[in-house]
Amino acid sequence: MENIKDIPITDNHIHVDDINGYGAEKVAKIFKNAGGKVMIVLNKPAFDGNLKKPMDVLLKDIETINKNVDDVRAYGLVGAHPAELTVMVNNGIALNDAKNRMIDALNYAKELVEKNDYLVGIGEVGRPHYPVNDEIWEASNEILLYAMELAKDLDCAIQIHAESASENQFKEFRDMAKSVNLNPERVIKHHCGDMVLEGEKYGIFPSIVASKPVVEAVKKSLRFVMETDYIDDLKRPGVVLGIKTVPRRTRKLMDLGLLDEEGAHIIHKENIEKLYNIELD
Repeated sequence: MENIKDIPITDNHIHVDDINGYGAEKVAKIFKNAGGKVMIVLNKPAFDGNLKKPMDVLLKDIETINKNVDDVRAYGLVGAHPAELTVMVNNGIALNDAKNRMIDALNYAKELVEKNDYLVGIGEVGRPHYPVNDEIWEASNEILLYAMELAKDLDCAIQIHAESASENQFKEFRDMAKSVNLNPERVIKHHCGDMVLEGEKYGIFPSIVASKPVVEAVKKSLRFVMETDYIDDLKRPGVVLGIKTVPRRTRKLMDLGLLDEEGAHIIHKENIEKLYNIELD
């Protein structure tokens, strides 16, 4: 069995929930005991109209992990989940008003990233992964473009939540980023199958779920990061994947000879450092 203790194993997309789940500290300890070292944590959506509170909660969760859990480092991304727009509209808020609330929340996210060293990007932002009408789709794209402008101003990464990835989508996101002078290399597509070659072609950075897609991805390229999209909800255990999955999958890939220690360092250290402009031990 390959040893991963010297590799800063990083999960690129985690949610923690002190009310409905294990909470930040326990999740971090479980992750650590499985061999994990670095957590990229994103705020959950509120779905109650208060788009800023989840960002404040996330900031406290990041501080809790870094203060109380030795040998684990947590970094955060803050943003307004694209589904928030649909929820507000379905609750009777006019689309333009809902859009303005999303923009206001993103401005708040920018302020937080500017003030806090452990907040390293904007996310998750984007557009719904389910069918919506043309007006909501257009508004969602406008909000996403605005989020990209903020990432450009902050010189930080942005994680996109959207419909299932495709080559055309990667091209679209590249063109959107370039239109606001944001380097596509800082644009991360969360949940994107095994589309590493498409990522290379268009400059978008794939964040790949640590299940079957990552087994196929690692055969093609090491230009990706790994994620679980762990939800931390005791009523939905292990959704999307359990918090232990990234270290376990990395170890399994090494045991199978699909990944060596150098390759693991590229995925978990070099790629993460470039995306978020941080230094990992």
